Amino acid sequence: MPPITDLPPELFIEICTFLPPSDLFILSQVCRKFYGYLCVPTSSTTQQIWKESYSRFIPKENIPQPKGMKTTKYVELLMMERGCQICKQVMRCKIYWEFEVRCCKECFLKKTVTYISI
Repeated sequence: MPPITDLPPELFIEICTFLPPSDLFILSQVCRKFYGYLCVPTSSTTQQIWKESYSRFIPKENIPQPKGMKTTKYVELLMMERGCQICKQVMRCKIYWEFEVRCCKECFLKKTVTYISI
């Protein structure tokens, strides 16, 4: 039996459209080939796979994808680990959409500069 990495790209893409975003994220970390199919930010096919997946698995009442944000980043922030991406604290984290990061208030204050302090 040939390995799954030998699947034709068209078949792999078709299968991926039926997977939830969390599975796509995990699959993208299996090997370079899958990462290439699922995480190329300039690929319209990549973006379409993620859009179809989150439209199937993320309830419509969730926050809409911000303009200019890649679908992969949107899904990662919304559905992947819930902790701070900086200190890994699990409690009291918030998604700062304009910075494309999920972090706690303490890390946010440490890593950003206010307009007034400039």
